[in-house]
Amino acid sequence: MLCGGYTPLFLGGSHPLEQDGIVTRDIYGSNGYVADGRQCRSQRSNPVQVKACPGNYYVYRLVKPAVSIPKPTYCAVHFSAPTYDPCDNYTYLDQTWRGHNATGTYTCDKDFNWTGWYRLMYNGMNIHMPESCVDENKCGTITPLWLNGSHPQIEDGIVTRQICGKLGSDCCYYRSVPIQVKACLGNYYVYKFVRPMLFCSAYCADVGTITSISTTTTGFMKGVSVFFILAQMSTVSTSENMTFDPCNVFTVVNDTWRSVFTSYSSYDDTLVVWSGWYRLYLHGKSAQLPECVFYSSYTACGGFTSLFLGGPHPLIKDGIVTREICGINAQYSYYKSNPIQVKACPGKYYVYRLVKPAVLLPVPTYCAVAFNTPSYDPCNNYHSLDQPWRGTNATGLGICDHSFNWIGWYRLLYYGMNIRMPESCIYRSRCGTDISLWLNGSHPQIEDGIVTRGVCGSSGSDCCYYRSTPIRVKACPGDYYVYEFVRPTVCNSAYCADVNAVTMASAPTTATNDSGTSITSTGTPENNISDPCNVSSVLDHYWRSVDANYNGFDDTLVEWSGWYRLYLQGKSAQLPESDWCWSSTACGGYTALFLVGPHPLPQEGIVTREIYGTYGSVTNSRQCHYYRSNPIQLKACPGNYYVYRLVRPALSVPMPTYCAVVFNTLSNDPCNKYTPLDQPWRATNATGLNICDSNFNWNGWYRLLYYGMNIHMPESCVEVSRCGTYYTLWLNGSHPQIEDGIVTRGVCARSGSDCCYYRVRPVRVKACPGNYYVYEFVRPTICNAAYCADVNVVTPTTAPTTTANDLGASIITTGSPANISFDPCNVFSVLDNYWRSVYTSYSGYDDTLVEWSGWYRLYLQGNSAQLPESDWFCSFVTCGGYTTLSLGGSHPLPQDGIVTREIYGTYGSVPNSKLCHYYRSNPIQVKACPGNYYVYRLVKPVISLPMPTYSAGFSNRATPDSNF
Repeated sequence: MLCGGYTPLFLGGSHPLEQDGIVTRDIYGSNGYVADGRQCRSQRSNPVQVKACPGNYYVYRLVKPAVSIPKPTYCAVHFSAPTYDPCDNYTYLDQTWRGHNATGTYTCDKDFNWTGWYRLMYNGMNIHMPESCVDENKCGTITPLWLNGSHPQIEDGIVTRQICGKLGSDCCYYRSVPIQVKACLGNYYVYKFVRPMLFCSAYCADVGTITSISTTTTGFMKGVSVFFILAQMSTVSTSENMTFDPCNVFTVVNDTWRSVFTSYSSYDDTLVVWSGWYRLYLHGKSAQLPECVFYSSYTACGGFTSLFLGGPHPLIKDGIVTREICGINAQYSYYKSNPIQVKACPGKYYVYRLVKPAVLLPVPTYCAVAFNTPSYDPCNNYHSLDQPWRGTNATGLGICDHSFNWIGWYRLLYYGMNIRMPESCIYRSRCGTDISLWLNGSHPQIEDGIVTRGVCGSSGSDCCYYRSTPIRVKACPGDYYVYEFVRPTVCNSAYCADVNAVTMASAPTTATNDSGTSITSTGTPENNISDPCNVSSVLDHYWRSVDANYNGFDDTLVEWSGWYRLYLQGKSAQLPESDWCWSSTACGGYTALFLVGPHPLPQEGIVTREIYGTYGSVTNSRQCHYYRSNPIQLKACPGNYYVYRLVRPALSVPMPTYCAVVFNTLSNDPCNKYTPLDQPWRATNATGLNICDSNFNWNGWYRLLYYGMNIHMPESCVEVSRCGTYYTLWLNGSHPQIEDGIVTRGVCARSGSDCCYYRVRPVRVKACPGNYYVYEFVRPTICNAAYCADVNVVTPTTAPTTTANDLGASIITTGSPANISFDPCNVFSVLDNYWRSVYTSYSGYDDTLVEWSGWYRLYLQGNSAQLPESDWFCSFVTCGGYTTLSLGGSHPLPQDGIVTREIYGTYGSVPNSKLCHYYRSNPIQVKACPGNYYVYRLVKPVISLPMPTYSAGFSNRATPDSNF
């Protein structure tokens, strides 16, 4: 609390009454952040006079604070004067867990919606707040709050008291927002509780002050009607006469926060006046009290203690039954609340005679869960999950069922045979995942119908350390089960299949397409007489992209039939070859499937190719062929596309998906249209810097040069800290011959002894006449990494190195800049690139790639700018590139005419001043012009400089000017 300054000023005593007249009070100030109570009076200012006025307000004779106090300000606080007596209008707070002898949990009054006045009770008896220190971890919370001051007398009226919380030996280390207190007839107090400032703290009740009630608590019902009946109850009929059927006479409770998926929000069902029978809804859908097996980690149901039914729901024929209520909180503390009555009603719903929960439970709430009643028999309508990696004997991988799009019912299979979930503990790192999920309860019999079972995952010695969302299970004729799987609450976790319970399948294992494959047929794919180029189905799923992450798709669940043509978001695509295997590729599943071998030519007709799958995140090259799937057929078609006869992948492969990649069809020969990259810092003998090619705006094809000579990427391992970067990228494969056309090659980077530890996105390469190559460079997936150039293969250039402007320099020509017979102040090009600002970080630009010609005037976002002089520079200035170029001397005056200036470049992040002149580039010409601006004859910087850029900034001479 600072009150707008540094030292907040407070009144050093209580406010006067009207009869006191004008009084004098000391003024105290706190010292910055109040770390303990003593600091509230660390500063003493000049006293002020105060008077209480009719109408319940005060006036103050404020004076200048003591000048020795740093930046003092008088504070102000708003207290709303109640229009009623709070002793007659309050909320009854009977929560025994607030007792100062109660163990601390994680109940936090900060989450409570405090409104109005409250009376503390303890099992129906009077109690008040403690007036002295309370130890930590009491009163159902971490930091118990106590009243720092005595309670008032009745004649004192409403008073303000400080609230404290203990830390270590300091009883008032924490100071929360003060509260108002009033003494009432009948030996009790009411408090205007407010939201505490501390994260997890609660107002305490002193069990040493308990007294019996001697007066009628007339204010209670009035307070409850204002605030605490939170269950939005719509009475259908009101009758306590049990001659009525409660299925027809009930109250609707429809509170979204009662959902088992709702977090702690400080609702409390001990504060509700429960009366009669209730039917539960969630978002307007019929719901029910979940049974205790439904408890999962992080369930709160809007309160702190979640209440569940302690047994199964009755059948209609059972009539009204009594069930225990169990309570569980986030600390896995188990409670027993007051029992309730339950009845099953025609129409597949339940009614409950809810009662006030036991007050010793910390903030309890009845939970609710909505179950969709299937209109079909799930034994006849399910998805088949034949995924052997779920077997309890399978190695743990990184599969996460949380990413799976679960919808409906599922039957577990194991290579076509029946299998079911395990009913006992499964250790971690099994079932293709880390946390192996098992069924916490026995499977049902056929006559049991649909039942609910808990789902557990082990950690250490605790077999049920993780409690996931429960599932519904049904036994089916034919000795198998179906499960209504839902998204687990933790990752990485997956549902297990017990390999000790495998039986032969005697019922058909019909499956529903669960992969969302939306296959559009363009012909009759099974007719092999037809050309598959004309008879294919369209497969267009964005998640098949090599750039897509794991999303829980699985091509073993698709009913594959015939030939397919791949698309990605409407663009023609193809199966990537194994060179496309790179780190973190998942293609929507867990195992990315690639083609082994090149695509055929049209004249080869239909060919067969092997399919391999990656292992996890592909930390080394051998993992690209870790899994072997079923081979497929493919054909090259006129129009430069392919069709594939895709088949169901091998079941032993964990969640495999066919990948797809788009190749843009070239309208020009890249040997004739490319950007030359003459950047000697890319050489394999160059020192490693921090250049990162993932910041570069790669677009199109590039030709590598070395001081104007041909050079190409290395085809073998390069040590780290070379090529102007840390991770050096090399071509994992030989360069093509001219007759090979455009080929795809993998790109690797070394780490430790593994030369291909990092596999980044592949590139396309083409050999060109003149003994050089062009590369379709793309953004690498790691940083700091850069494409290398092999200095051992430098050859003279025999072909022209034509270039395309790759920098987007937005140069606007206003005259003929090369003609010096003109005044360059009138004949220049405009250079307005926001990234040239001295405040811009490294973005991968490079002025050696720009075709500089003539004179230029600098702008920054439409405002006239200039080249900074070298004394402008400080650490971390990069101006869009890696080496920032500045003027090596002062700007000329208008009378100096055209002058020549040196250009210097910084080194890296400029940790010291000597590095501002680390590089020396080519000099330029400069002229000062009328109108307070400069023009520059910029030239190509020295190519040995790593990614140099001319910088731009403002000075007192350069004023905004938008007249080009």
